[in-house]
Amino acid sequence: SKDKMTKLQKEDTRLMDAPKSKSAVWQYFIWSTTPGKAVCKTCNGEISMGATVAKNKNTSNLWSHLRIHHPDLYKTAQKKREVESATHTDVATSSQPTILSMFDKQRKWTNSENRSRLMDKLILEMIATDNQPFSMVSDVGFKRLMAAAEPRYSLKSEKYYRTEKLQEVYHKVVDKIKAMIQPENAGYSLSFTTDCWSGATESLMSLTCHFIDSEWTRKQVVLNTRVMQGSHTGEYLKDTFLSMLEEWKIRKDRVALVLRDSGANIVKGMRLAELPDLSCTAHALQLVVHDGLLSQRAIRDVIAMLKNCATHFHHSILAKQRLLKIQRELGLPEHSIIQAVPTRWNSTLHMLQRMLEQKRALHLYCGEHGGFSSPTAQQWDLVSNLIETLLPIEEVTLQVSHSNSSASCIIPCLTVLKMLQDEGPSAKGIGTLRQVMRESLEKRFSKLEDTKPVVLACLLDPRYKSHAFSVATTMNKAKEWLKEEVDASTQQTSREEHAVTDRASMEEQLASGCIEDELYLYLKEPVIDRRQGDPLQWWKQNEGRFKQLAKHARKFLCAPPSSVPSERIFSEVSTIYECKRSRLTGEHAEQLCFLHHNLMFLSLGNSGSSGAIIFCLCDSINML
Repeated sequence: SKDKMTKLQKEDTRLMDAPKSKSAVWQYFIWSTTPGKAVCKTCNGEISMGATVAKNKNTSNLWSHLRIHHPDLYKTAQKKREVESATHTDVATSSQPTILSMFDKQRKWTNSENRSRLMDKLILEMIATDNQPFSMVSDVGFKRLMAAAEPRYSLKSEKYYRTEKLQEVYHKVVDKIKAMIQPENAGYSLSFTTDCWSGATESLMSLTCHFIDSEWTRKQVVLNTRVMQGSHTGEYLKDTFLSMLEEWKIRKDRVALVLRDSGANIVKGMRLAELPDLSCTAHALQLVVHDGLLSQRAIRDVIAMLKNCATHFHHSILAKQRLLKIQRELGLPEHSIIQAVPTRWNSTLHMLQRMLEQKRALHLYCGEHGGFSSPTAQQWDLVSNLIETLLPIEEVTLQVSHSNSSASCIIPCLTVLKMLQDEGPSAKGIGTLRQVMRESLEKRFSKLEDTKPVVLACLLDPRYKSHAFSVATTMNKAKEWLKEEVDASTQQTSREEHAVTDRASMEEQLASGCIEDELYLYLKEPVIDRRQGDPLQWWKQNEGRFKQLAKHARKFLCAPPSSVPSERIFSEVSTIYECKRSRLTGEHAEQLCFLHHNLMFLSLGNSGSSGAIIFCLCDSINML
């Protein structure tokens, strides 16, 4: 024991504490004061260690002593020795990966490794997100960047990303979108926007889906940018549209509303498809303004004069520099002159506003340098009055073009617009324009309160309810339409459940009575603030109180007031078909456009307005 050994040390001056050795044998020996010797704790014998110099000493004689004189202790020491040896081996092995990792950093990843596949995926997603050409992977600068950033990764060929990887990621996003638009997630009813676009080599038809999910959040997903062949007749557009719905397994009875432009072919196509449809409000307002601007010679002349002025500055760097100098001298805002774009009427408004802002600078420039005719004082008054008349229309256009707007705002916005045209301040010189625009508004939106989806959307929006209807009969029609919706919904549920006729009839009667009671209580509720109030949040909080109405609110509030969401898609398409991608096939262009707008649904987050995507490494690896 330790006490016995301490006593022995005191009695025997030959003994010293054993060294702090890792060897198992030293639990049975202790140093001797005699150089090169050790003393056995059991028999007190003194054993040589083979040398007196520390570096030459060994424990062989100590082990031999135990084996010969104390065999039981020898066996115990041997077992401990084996355990220590195994532990030491494990420790050595555990440190080995650090060495291997040094070599691993130099080893190229195989194409099948998860890390290599992740890099393939991220490169493809970058191409789609940033509208880069596939040829980017062959660019010297990109190759150098990748070699420095991750030398273990081997860049693939342009063909690999364009075919194999594009198809892989595309189908993953398609599966995700299909799950999103199922009735259990998106509700039974969906709304759609569609638009057509033609480039140098391809014509495309877009399809965007809009719905309100179970959390009362407005969602929109781009489903298609379908390549079109042949003449774009109404029959052809009908077939193309229905084929896109079929591709996504969307039944026609799930379509609540389709927003489209006012072209005769698409109007006919929707009629042939027998789908509820509506002209894009923003497009109709564009036509209203166009009618007004063409109605007066004086207005046409002053706009043409200011367009020539804008062209002068856009074609001359020297003219811009001279104008900038004059702006500084006069203390005016150093703004560039805006040029009108024929396809966007509000660009004409913005041009007029900028010209009026720079009126003094333009007059001084024209006097010193010429190059265009300066408007007279009377013409400047005309410009000012024209701006005042067009501003409310721009405000409505912006509202109906907003991504969070609903078809519920169409009737209220146009009601206010008509009032402003009738009762607005007198504007000298543009009376004819006002009258023509008022008539155009009436003509293009005359049947708005006879359109079920628009009326019910307005009624079921807690900001407006029935207050925006211009005639009392609209409310009566709304009540009848709601009953029809309840009956149709009950019949649909009965068909799905294979219910018997008597039970279905009873459910119809109960639901019909319930909807009348709910509507009565709903209309008694005060309207919410029109600017700050959120109708979807209101329904989320009150869904339990108005269960029947909530189902129909979810259906009719999901439709946007314009087809702008589909039109915006094609602002990206022109980039996709830029010179470096002019030979891109229609199928690949459709897939790239689809991914550009929908990649975030692969559990990816948006970062900034550029649409750049930040990827979660772990999530991305799991999705491979």
